[in-house]
Amino acid sequence: MKSGCIKKSFFGCSAVFLFFFVIIILLLISAQLPEIDFTSPETVKREYTIEFDSLTNEKFISSSFNWKLVDNRLKKREFDISFKLLEKDVKEAMDFIEKLASMSYKELGLERNYSDPITESRVVWAEVYRRIYYQSSLQMKPVLEGFNKIFIEENFDFRDRIYFVITFVQNIMYERPGGVLDLFPPLGTIAYRFGDCDSKALLLYVILEKMGVDCAMLWSYNYKHAMLGIKVNGRGNFLTANGKKYYFLETTYPNWDMGEIPPEFNKVKFWFISEIDAIVKKQNLIDIDETDSRKKSRPSPALP
Repeated sequence: MKSGCIKKSFFGCSAVFLFFFVIIILLLISAQLPEIDFTSPETVKREYTIEFDSLTNEKFISSSFNWKLVDNRLKKREFDISFKLLEKDVKEAMDFIEKLASMSYKELGLERNYSDPITESRVVWAEVYRRIYYQSSLQMKPVLEGFNKIFIEENFDFRDRIYFVITFVQNIMYERPGGVLDLFPPLGTIAYRFGDCDSKALLLYVILEKMGVDCAMLWSYNYKHAMLGIKVNGRGNFLTANGKKYYFLETTYPNWDMGEIPPEFNKVKFWFISEIDAIVKKQNLIDIDETDSRKKSRPSPALP
């Protein structure tokens, strides 16, 4: 004679089904949990260790870097450099980015409406970069002191110093910062030891300007990318602002020379230029082809 749940009491069958149902659900949950991440990418990526200086009673962040370069004598060398940043300065810099992200166009001193997204991107990002540049310039003393120490120890001439700083920034790990602007201030890039295209370009901009090298910010709405422009005696690709040639410099990855543009970004007509450090707010922006450029309504220079 067959026996089964149909022949048993309601509670007996329910208990059996409930038991197996719970087991199956637990197995499914345990299989899926490793793929579920309830934290934001920013929380995972943005990590640094805060230390305490008993002499000054200040919290600080020690940020170290290591990279290799080939010097002018074609000798491959390895360098280590560490920066001691005040935690309050890093926090202030990061808070400034959040403040910018929450500001309206009116608060930024900009128009509310633009004829097209290209013009909007050109104007808005020039203002955002300009504000970050000026806010960051006051906080870079520990970074500049770290470089100067090596410059003196190595007896670097001016050209060596420029090349040293360029390779330093190019070798910083590429990662997207996340957030509304998807952008780090220069001090944030040093503290977290990573950054994306415009975060790294802004960092190099501030450092080189402090060293007396004339720079400009370059970015593209079409390519969603940013680079640095450097006024040097060189060759290759450049843009002109106020009668000065600024040669392209890719800061995202190592081994790019001044004047070189990655092939996928090489149409110069799709690039903007702005001397964001100018005392009088002034932009010299090249004409661009609007063909196939209205795909995104929100301006952003960051890589997709």
